Amino acid sequence: MGSGGPAGRPSSLGGGHRTPRLPQRRNRCARQGIRVELVRRGQCAGASARRRVTNEVFLMRVLDITSAFSNSCGGIKRYYREKAKALPRLGVECHFAVPGEERSSEAFGEGTLHRLPGPPMPGNGAYRLFGLRAGIGELIQRLQPDVIEVASHYALPDIVLRAARRAQKPPRVVGYFHSHPRQVVENITHGHSSRSGGDALAELVWSFFRRQHRRYDATLVASPTLGRELSERGFPRVREVGLGVDVEVFSPAGPTPRGAPPTICYSGRFTVDKELPVLLAAFDRVHAATGARLLLVGDGPMRPELEAFALGRPAVTVGPYLDSPAGVAGVLASSDVVVVSSRSETFSLSTAEAIACGALVVGPTEGAVADLIRYTGAGRCFRAGDADSLGDALIAALSADASARSAQGAEGRARMVERYTWSAVMERLVDAYRDALAAPVLQGR
Repeated sequence: MGSGGPAGRPSSLGGGHRTPRLPQRRNRCARQGIRVELVRRGQCAGASARRRVTNEVFLMRVLDITSAFSNSCGGIKRYYREKAKALPRLGVECHFAVPGEERSSEAFGEGTLHRLPGPPMPGNGAYRLFGLRAGIGELIQRLQPDVIEVASHYALPDIVLRAARRAQKPPRVVGYFHSHPRQVVENITHGHSSRSGGDALAELVWSFFRRQHRRYDATLVASPTLGRELSERGFPRVREVGLGVDVEVFSPAGPTPRGAPPTICYSGRFTVDKELPVLLAAFDRVHAATGARLLLVGDGPMRPELEAFALGRPAVTVGPYLDSPAGVAGVLASSDVVVVSSRSETFSLSTAEAIACGALVVGPTEGAVADLIRYTGAGRCFRAGDADSLGDALIAALSADASARSAQGAEGRARMVERYTWSAVMERLVDAYRDALAAPVLQGR
């Protein structure tokens, strides 16, 4: 999916930025001021295609690179899906590079997904790492992107920046911090006390991340809390763009049938970092006080533990992973309260989607979940990691009058629609790309 403007026409992206470079086979069409769009049939780049000529032009080519991409689930996959849907309408040609079993390219929404060979990630078969000969540099040379967005910040920035320096016209490089930095640091320093050098090791890790991000033209984050933390720790050029919700898909359902027990829902990955044991420890008391049922929807390594908890508890159901956004929306919209128990969320799509569905959210006082609850007013906060506090918050939320809960949920949805639709988020993202392109080139990176 390539494109370009008429030869010699300056881009409208500011700073006198060039029009994107195009593969040689499309230059003639670029001179005519038209776009040739490849509409693929099949799942690989070699599949037969037909050409469709339109009057549109792409003003920018963006390449996203990450090793944190799972075929089955995850926030980055959702983020990439929405980028591939929205950014082409804003004049941005989208490419995504992720590790795969073998080298391939395939249509991904209105963009292209490039899989580069790499081994499974040790201890987590849902993800892969880029191999030593993955070909990231070759892909950058071939695509000649205007902007590269990096979402993995260990060795990948060095590989990308080295390849970018060799490009015909070096692209701007931005980093998106999708992980919670404190959790990453704690995972690395786990088992090291202050006496055994844990504090010094933590500062060394923070210094490493600062070094990586100082070489980016911008560091993008999804929440105000994360933006403040990184800025306070000396990360430069931090910019909140947020993540979004498809408010057409994630919308309220009808009221709960009269006499039906209230439903508490958790929807997401079944992993330790989601702090699900806190929810399990709180549930029996909440059920005794309110009669609520608990629905756990998702997948991950904690599934056996959750299924064991459900045995002998008819009010607890462990459901399957739902790949369809409409399926997730149906579950959230039919829930009275959605629990997000993790304090390490960088945005929390689950929270945003639940609020868009008109549900109330109970989440920890720390992290991005609290940002969304406070902004929308659609829920309650509990002390992070405290099962008694979570139980109190759930009982209070479910004890409120149903009409009051409904009004609170409607107000929360209205606030979500104001700022966190995907179209609004993507416009902020393109603004960030424009500003990076217009800014002076960083030296010495």
